[in-house]
Amino acid sequence: MVSEKRAADANDPTLEELLQYYCALPDDGRYCGRCDLPLPDDLAGKRVADLGCRRGKGACKIADRVGPEGWVLGVDPSEERVCAARAYCAEQGSKVPGAPTPEFACAPFEDLRLAGLGEDSLDVVVVNNVLNLAWDRDRSLREIVRVLAPGGMLFHAGVFADESLPVEQVQAFAAEGNVFGAASTLAEFEAAARAAGFHRVEAGTARSVSPEGADAASGLAGRAFSAVVVQAFV
Repeated sequence: MVSEKRAADANDPTLEELLQYYCALPDDGRYCGRCDLPLPDDLAGKRVADLGCRRGKGACKIADRVGPEGWVLGVDPSEERVCAARAYCAEQGSKVPGAPTPEFACAPFEDLRLAGLGEDSLDVVVVNNVLNLAWDRDRSLREIVRVLAPGGMLFHAGVFADESLPVEQVQAFAAEGNVFGAASTLAEFEAAARAAGFHRVEAGTARSVSPEGADAASGLAGRAFSAVVVQAFV
């Protein structure tokens, strides 16, 4: 997997390397850029982070769900996207009276301290596909465990493959922003989540999805993919 290869090649990449990697990912035209963000049913009063928030639409949607007693932080490794997210939320405003204005911070998935997140500081972390593109998925999962309070949940709307590709191909697809080529199997992800410290992992109903447009590549022909919401609890 990607994380194993990263660990072997560069045990602890610099912050500059991480941010350069993430900022070079394609911004639009990929499945990971869609904002059909599913959310947990009960977010009222929760402290929620949208990891990989891009331009802020999902964070605004979450803010309406958490209500006056909740708090929302959008995190993205791109300062440009963070600025765009702040502007978007300021322009859109809230659809729910008293809902909080989302805050935003620039940080790589592997080090959420840079977003000001300490231990046990969140109730829910929402991720929409982008963990497939993480420089180090396993390290990112450990960071999510660190910032979640006891009983907290990762709500990951992910794309999974029937079988994963060799590490070098996975890395290449991830660098292109292709969540299909970079996808692990659901079983591999569940095992990684448990290894990171989640004590319970639940997968929802799988929905068949196929790469289209910029995501379609010859190396993906004949492979099957599913969109699945995975909830993992600390």
